[in-house]
Amino acid sequence: MAGFNSLNEILEAVETCKKCKLYKFREKLVFAEGKDDAKVMLIGLSPGKEENSTGRLFIGPSGNFLNELLQLAKLNRESLYITNIIKCHTPTYSIGQKEITTCSIYLDKQVEIIKPETIIPLGSIVAQYILGRYNLPKERMSEIHGRFFKASIGDLFNTSRNIKIIPMFHPAAALRTPELLELIRKDWQKLHKEL
Repeated sequence: MAGFNSLNEILEAVETCKKCKLYKFREKLVFAEGKDDAKVMLIGLSPGKEENSTGRLFIGPSGNFLNELLQLAKLNRESLYITNIIKCHTPTYSIGQKEITTCSIYLDKQVEIIKPETIIPLGSIVAQYILGRYNLPKERMSEIHGRFFKASIGDLFNTSRNIKIIPMFHPAAALRTPELLELIRKDWQKLHKEL
């Protein structure tokens, strides 16, 4: 991994990756979208069915809700960098630690290269990974959603800088659990004030 010095190098590696069995479900690669110098980075878990067939991130119902949330936070989607930990679709397959460990090496390099000021992990699994990665306490999503954490992060030149981490419920959580809808909207409204 130390040889990856650009997003294109990571993309090329992911396109041919067969390190776990999830590559068998990949129709179109869903790598990332957005600015490579974005100040805010959104991280989801894995591509859904629509994403897998189009190669685009956060489309369909959860993507529409994410767009609404971004408007509440007054964030322009085009100004962000959006990616997933897992780069391949996982249709009925449970994501385990093996897949996260295998794929997170790509994500870690993306973070190193993008150098965001703020990371917004979407959903519990992503939040637990990101908090653990930066030695922050792991807590249940019901306790940490919308909270701001500060971490020190290294880059390609072994210098460190501070970064904000703001775990949020995944937009799909509101589609599965409608009672979360207003709570999620309030978190994103608060995000606008804090950013």
